[in-house]
Amino acid sequence: MNLELTGKTALVTGGSQGIGRAIAFGLAAEGARVAICARDKARLEQTADEVKAKTRAEVLVLPGDLSRLDDVNRVAAAARDRFGRLDILINNAGAIRGGDFLKIPDEQWAGDWSLKILGYVRMARAVFPMMQAQGGGRIVNVVGAAARNPTAGYLPGGIANSGIINFTKGLADLGGPSGILVTAVSPAATATARWEGLIATQAALAGKSVDEQRAEAVKDYPLKRIATPEDIADLVCFLVSARASFITGVCITVDGGATRGVYL
Repeated sequence: MNLELTGKTALVTGGSQGIGRAIAFGLAAEGARVAICARDKARLEQTADEVKAKTRAEVLVLPGDLSRLDDVNRVAAAARDRFGRLDILINNAGAIRGGDFLKIPDEQWAGDWSLKILGYVRMARAVFPMMQAQGGGRIVNVVGAAARNPTAGYLPGGIANSGIINFTKGLADLGGPSGILVTAVSPAATATARWEGLIATQAALAGKSVDEQRAEAVKDYPLKRIATPEDIADLVCFLVSARASFITGVCITVDGGATRGVYL
């Protein structure tokens, strides 16, 4: 299947590791020119070198703190200036912390939401006029599974992620007349360094080995495994491709059938 991504330009936030890194690899392998953004410049440069070595694609490194409005605008403008246009935006930066609802300090709520919610909103707002001027584009928001699976210990993340789904639908309505398609992808547990760290923490609290805790976490998944970053990246690459030209305003759950519910 030809995704027709050769020569397209993309900006991937949170692109230095995990799902964002896999998306950058996937887009580059399909022939896109890719800008990756994250806070850690050294890690970004390492990822860029690996992507270029494997795919020979052009990769632009853009360090930045996307909880800051000035950094958002600088990164978006730098990607456009380097590539001449911006066809694809992948909003992926931000990991929200959980905790006891009554004990989470106000600064934690505000800080995490500044990156995960306002970072997505601000980056879309920066890129949207570029896409309108060029006659279209694709935006994909990566949204945690907590959006549809609320828990008392992860209310900051649940609220943020459900809000981003609402944002995705509204932005799709706004973008439709200009040919801007907006979708969301909602992964459940995914085999990243962040997930491994969470498993290690849970194992220590439960007095179990890491292997025991990992097996416990995976046992309820029908496919008997969690997602790989590449599972998520493959769907994202499809959604931004010419093969998905009539898909917008939806959030697709990628959880191997783990969610026990029907959403109409």
